[in-house]
Amino acid sequence: MKNFSGMNKLCKKGQTVFFGSTTLSQMDLGDLMGNSTNSHIYNRSKDGLTIDQAQKIIGECACELQPSRLLINIGEEDIESADFKVDSFISKYEWLLYQLHTHCELCTMYIISVMSDNPKAVKLNRELAKLAKDTGCVFINVAHNTPWSFISSVKPYIRSFPISFAEAMQYAG
Repeated sequence: MKNFSGMNKLCKKGQTVFFGSTTLSQMDLGDLMGNSTNSHIYNRSKDGLTIDQAQKIIGECACELQPSRLLINIGEEDIESADFKVDSFISKYEWLLYQLHTHCELCTMYIISVMSDNPKAVKLNRELAKLAKDTGCVFINVAHNTPWSFISSVKPYIRSFPISFAEAMQYAG
C-alpha cells in the first residue's frame, strides 16, 4: 500500500477509481479509457483482496483520491472461503460503504457484482444489489460476463460526456 500512497500524491483528485480484488487488479483499464472518458482512471485493486483487508486499506486506495466515481468489486475471494456467510459479508460491505460515503464527498459509488461459479454468488449478488439500492449506490451486474465483456459492461458508467444514439445501440441488449 506504500506504492499507492506514493502514487496518490501524483494523481489528480476527483477522477474515476476502481477498487477491488483479483478481477479488477488484472483488468487492462487502459481499454476503458479509449473514447469513453476525458478523465483519469486509477486502479487501486489488489490480487486476493478480501472484505476484511479492504476495510484496512480503503483510505489509501480510495479516500485519498477523493474520486468522483468509485467502482467497487469485492467478494470473489471471500465467497471461496469455507466459512463464508453472506449476511456477515454484507454487514462488512455496508460498513465499508459508510466509511466511503463519509470520506468521499460528491462521489458516485458503483457496486460491481461478483463474478463466480460458486452457488452462493447468486444470493450474494442479490444482496449486493439490495445493498446498493439501500445505500445510494448503483449496482452493475456483470455476474455472467467474461473478463472481456466485463469491460464493455462497465464502460457506460464511467462516461464523462453524453452518449450518442449510435453508441447507445452498442450497449443495448
